[in-house]
Amino acid sequence: EVGDFYEVLGVSRGANEREIKSAFRKLARKYHPDVNKEKGAPERFQQIAKAYEVLSDSEKRRRYDQFGEAAVDSASGPGPDMAGMDLDDILDDVFGSFFGGRPGGGMGGSGGSKGRRKKRQEAARGADLQVEVDLPFDVSVFGGEWPVQVRREERCKKCDGRGIKPDVSKSSCRICSGTGVTVQVMSTPLGVMQTQQNCPHCGGSGTDPKAVCRGCRGKGTKQEVKKVPVAIPAGVASGNQLRVRGAGDKGTRGGATGDLYVTCKVKFSEDFRRKGFDIFTEHEISIFDAMLGTTLEVRTVDGLEEMEVPPGTQPDEHMRLPGKGVPKLGRGGERGDHVVAMKVEVPQNLTKKQRQLAEKLRDALAA
Repeated sequence: EVGDFYEVLGVSRGANEREIKSAFRKLARKYHPDVNKEKGAPERFQQIAKAYEVLSDSEKRRRYDQFGEAAVDSASGPGPDMAGMDLDDILDDVFGSFFGGRPGGGMGGSGGSKGRRKKRQEAARGADLQVEVDLPFDVSVFGGEWPVQVRREERCKKCDGRGIKPDVSKSSCRICSGTGVTVQVMSTPLGVMQTQQNCPHCGGSGTDPKAVCRGCRGKGTKQEVKKVPVAIPAGVASGNQLRVRGAGDKGTRGGATGDLYVTCKVKFSEDFRRKGFDIFTEHEISIFDAMLGTTLEVRTVDGLEEMEVPPGTQPDEHMRLPGKGVPKLGRGGERGDHVVAMKVEVPQNLTKKQRQLAEKLRDALAA
């Protein structure tokens, strides 16, 4: 036995229809197995459903008030198991019978199952893709077009992206009429309710399985490997991400194409080292050139450039060639510098005469 139906719903014996519906909705939200996983919740919900079944029906309520639970059990039986029904469907039916349906749909509302079916026919945008590309050092500095290999969804050539065989005149599923769902109508204590599920014949696609294109299995797209030319801007660095619009997966049912995101990774250079927008190299000079000064030819990304080394240059001193570094991304024609670290060579294994000369020079400098 359920117990006193009024106590189960938490209403008085004089409660009106609105109060009974409101109490049921509140308890259904609390104890329905979809939201309450505690032990005993399904049984408790069934008690609530049984109490509502009786008290929401004026004739059954009259018999219950007069003769008790036995009078309604013999007339109605145990009733359906509402614990296995979707909570939204239950609440939509209770809410809709009183207020004309939930805003935006529900069973009994204008935007219910029709709105959900319509979504199956909408176009779907293709997915965005992401790849990493290794760039030579010079390409990262000066930019240019670089091919990137991408595996992506392309429009099926057999069906021209329609997903159905080209020689088929009627492609809609004969069971669901192309909606992708089947609707089941059932009588419950709440009245007539509808539930829907994916069509078992077409799997929810809405297309007759016999009409499905074998080349793409109804998707309208197939995976292919393509070479995509990517415009590399001058000055990119490792970690920079470029976006190529419309180079991702093709959309289905006329949907837009996704984008391709390219993450740059600059290869190591044996000649140059980059830090920010500056390029660094080293150059060896003799101790005499460091003392007296000289003119060097320095290899840069632009080719050979002359550099004046002033007298008295110290070991590891950095000399700059302005504007010979990496272009500054997004700053017009600005570039960083080429920085040269001077490596001063100190002679070893001096002859006796060389040592004597070096000592004379040392003494002269000390004086």
